[in-house]
Amino acid sequence: MSTQDTSLRVVVTGMGAVSALGGSLEELWRSSSEGITGARARNANDSIPVNSLAPVDYFTGAIQDFPSLDDAQKKAIRKGVKLMAREIQMGVASAQSALLAARVNGAFPANRIGVSYASDFVVTTPQELTDAIVDCGHDASGRLNFAHWAESGLSKMTPLWQLKYLTNMSASHITIYNQFYGPAFDVTNREASFAVALAEAVETIKSGRADCMVVGATGTRIHPFRFVDALKYGELADDALDLAREPALDATRPFDARRCGAVPGEGAAAIVIETEASARARGASIYAEIVGGAHRAVVKSARCANGAKGDVYADRDTLRESFRLTLNALVDKTGLNVCELGHVNANARGDRELDAAEALALRDVFGDKMDAIPVASLKGHLGNPGAGSGAIETIVGILALQKNALFPTLNFHDADPECPVNPTREFGAPAGDSFIKLCANSIGQTAAVLVKRYE
Repeated sequence: MSTQDTSLRVVVTGMGAVSALGGSLEELWRSSSEGITGARARNANDSIPVNSLAPVDYFTGAIQDFPSLDDAQKKAIRKGVKLMAREIQMGVASAQSALLAARVNGAFPANRIGVSYASDFVVTTPQELTDAIVDCGHDASGRLNFAHWAESGLSKMTPLWQLKYLTNMSASHITIYNQFYGPAFDVTNREASFAVALAEAVETIKSGRADCMVVGATGTRIHPFRFVDALKYGELADDALDLAREPALDATRPFDARRCGAVPGEGAAAIVIETEASARARGASIYAEIVGGAHRAVVKSARCANGAKGDVYADRDTLRESFRLTLNALVDKTGLNVCELGHVNANARGDRELDAAEALALRDVFGDKMDAIPVASLKGHLGNPGAGSGAIETIVGILALQKNALFPTLNFHDADPECPVNPTREFGAPAGDSFIKLCANSIGQTAAVLVKRYE
């Protein structure tokens, strides 16, 4: 069993993203810093059921949407893209962008490069089921005659259909296309996913099991079935459902007293991490240091935001406890001195209970020192892209460290006593030398990583 080398420094040498804010790091930073939202209004030809924040205008999943590839990779991805759900396509594209930026090709033995890629659970589209359902027939009440599914319905499903929707397929495709043979795993913890995946990847390197890891996350809330799920549990802002509005520019209001949920979004991002020694030895650009991470879960039965009975959705006290446990674990693992913390890159998605629990837990752990620590959330720009949100937000946080300037928390106007933190209101507040990235979901799973400016 490998033991962890605590002297190893783990650094970021490549980053890539697919988001409503653009497909390059330059576009992502410009949109974040200038307060540009990726919101777009639904039109009559959309399959998207609601106003959204999504990269639908520039990412189609065609081979030209992927970064520069060698001939073998281009051929493999062109063939394989038909077996990828949209989330998987975005995941692979973001990872290939990060790998290209990191110049990893040939830099490590194949068995020393691993992949830790996270996602929401990936759901089939209604169109995939149409022919099969029609062939099953319906009973007198109009309900699907499921007794005919095995004989009539299943045979109409596209061959290899299930491979499009397995949560581990982002990691699988990335390892295959790049011939990586190191540790590979996937994480499915909704919005908490990326910080969990990153924390585990750092441990993988520090324990000596890999020299380099590709870490990312992809997700969507605009998929018809995921949209219905978010609607059922009261996660969507009322303004996001008003299709008469030109796009819902201000519907996601992190920490604001008027917050009522989020605009659905989608996106993916990935980073490449490796040891400082290997990065310096090969002359790689170093964006930041990942000091370490922690994750915890506190799960209790509670009612959902809209009052419906939910056997997994957590109440505010449960969420607060989970955030507190995670933050304390992060401090213990990394030796964080809060007086040196530059800012907090918050999970805050405009949810009444989750935002309040996050803010209160920060006060529980860091006390009055939070008076001097700015807190920034990108959800006003992005809405809620599900698992992909934490990855995109971490990259923007790293860019903020490099620029020493924080992006504004869009749509925060009215402070809420239930959220005792200081959200950024304008661009330009100093980012400091480090930040905590918090990721969380409504069922009580929370995760955090500590990121430092590399010096």
